[in-house]
Amino acid sequence: MILSTLTALTYRQQQLLSYIETTMAELGYPPTLYEMAKAMGDITVKGVKDHLRALEKKGYLRCQPGKRRAVEILQGRLFRGEGIPVVGRVAAGMPVLAVENIEGTLPLDPKFAGGGRQFALRVRGDSMTGVGIFEGDYIIVRQQETADSGDIVVALLGDEATVKIFRKKGRAVFLEAANPAYPDIPLKQQTPLPKILGRVVGLYRTIK
Repeated sequence: MILSTLTALTYRQQQLLSYIETTMAELGYPPTLYEMAKAMGDITVKGVKDHLRALEKKGYLRCQPGKRRAVEILQGRLFRGEGIPVVGRVAAGMPVLAVENIEGTLPLDPKFAGGGRQFALRVRGDSMTGVGIFEGDYIIVRQQETADSGDIVVALLGDEATVKIFRKKGRAVFLEAANPAYPDIPLKQQTPLPKILGRVVGLYRTIK
């Protein structure tokens, strides 16, 4: 599983950070605040400063007051690419509605988790604590419609999603929690039939 001390970025923060890195790679120095605002299109210099403060607080860069090109990328903290999109939340307990709207980006290379089409979901609940998945964690999911017994999966039950262990025992197929306080969910008794959205291939956690 993937662990990181970095905090997830919003779309605009990722956009600004990528622009700064690209400019530094091409020119050898960072853009000015005005250049950042112009590159982002519909944002003021004050808006850029707000995003820079957020990026500094999250540990991606360092700002140096009083200098025109006052941004320093912290080496080893930035992923060169678009990262893994955070598309909603999923319950690790009782299922909740998982709406696929992008909430932000995890600065991780999909290759670290084996490649393929991936997305991230933030966990709510405590039904998966037995395998080290806690509320507030981000699970990294590789999109696929099949799973082997023992895989940790995200499954869609009607229009609700949950993260559980996929199990097959004889003819029985069910979703199993990693917490004895939660009962198994038999899949063949569900209407409509559940759909596997993907297999959990990594974990991203912020450490405070």
